Amino acid sequence: MIDYKTHRPDAYPEVLVVELSGKLDAETSDYLIQCIQTEIESGARKVVLDCSKLDYISSLGLGTLVRASHRVKKQDGAIALAGVQGMVAEVLAIAQLGRLLHMYPDVDAAATSFAA
Repeated sequence: MIDYKTHRPDAYPEVLVVELSGKLDAETSDYLIQCIQTEIESGARKVVLDCSKLDYISSLGLGTLVRASHRVKKQDGAIALAGVQGMVAEVLAIAQLGRLLHMYPDVDAAATSFAA
């Protein structure tokens, strides 16, 4: 199961933070991509996926992150990952997705990256 909640930090009102928790796998990938699509349709262009509470990611979950990134880029936006750790960090490193999915230690660093 994956759960998410969204908020816009006071310091970065143009940035949508999506806090992910649980597992991103075959059972949850479609749900997450639908949620991200809804946010894009609502105008989100600068999206931070806070992965600090994400426990597990499968290869399908990796594909979901890539799909989400492409969908936001089509709308002249960007996605950044924050707080990636543990097994999720290892899987992203093995898949060498750091070039495509920019990772930052925390939400503040990810949100700041959009200004650069």
